Amino acid sequence: MSEVRILDLADAPVEGESRQVQFEHPVTDKIYTLGVYFAKGRYLAIIDLCKKCNSSLTQGKLNGMYALCAREDHAWNIKTGLFKFDRTQSIPTYRVISKDERLYIEI
Repeated sequence: MSEVRILDLADAPVEGESRQVQFEHPVTDKIYTLGVYFAKGRYLAIIDLCKKCNSSLTQGKLNGMYALCAREDHAWNIKTGLFKFDRTQSIPTYRVISKDERLYIEI
């Protein structure tokens, strides 16, 4: 695993909010679109795509630890990636590290 910088801390979301982040993995050149959230005092990152309807999670609402997608309010746990109503479905999540005034994820 490697650490990839995703955001400067000055641009990070505040409590209860999110920010969409796109970056290219430095080794694989794959483009990632993540939702970065600040909830309950910690930063969390999840792929910004609802598997149920292909809409954005960051453009939807945050309800506690659940991101509700913009189109149909499907609820995804931003810590575990699990779909609220069918725990057999999940979206990848990433550990967020804060250091040197920046946010990184382990990927």
